[in-house]
Amino acid sequence: MIPRIESDLKSAFFKEQKKKLLGFVVIRHEDIRTGGTPDLSVTGLGRTTWYEFKHCTPQCSKHQLQELICERLAAAGFCRYVVYWEKGLFKRTMIVHPRNITSLIPEVSVVGFNHQFVIDYIRQVHTL
Repeated sequence: MIPRIESDLKSAFFKEQKKKLLGFVVIRHEDIRTGGTPDLSVTGLGRTTWYEFKHCTPQCSKHQLQELICERLAAAGFCRYVVYWEKGLFKRTMIVHPRNITSLIPEVSVVGFNHQFVIDYIRQVHTL
């Protein structure tokens, strides 16, 4: 079961991206029947990327099948974790490569829970 705060963070992000990723096809893949599939795929500007959202306090829950699929998608194309990390009052939004999900070493991060940061990251990846 997804913790309520993770669900709330994802819902807020999805609501925001609908306004700001115009022209992109964004599909949610959260479904018990497709266990292991990342939460979101984004297609735009000739590229498809995958994202798994996690809320970590400060550790993340682990799912072996999901980690394996994310690693395979990253190797074959592009997949990242969007990690909303918090410890006490300190919060960060991090983009983490699947090979670094255990260590939580981000590629990029920002202080606070910041959906615009994630949207900007996705747009940047699609313009490379």
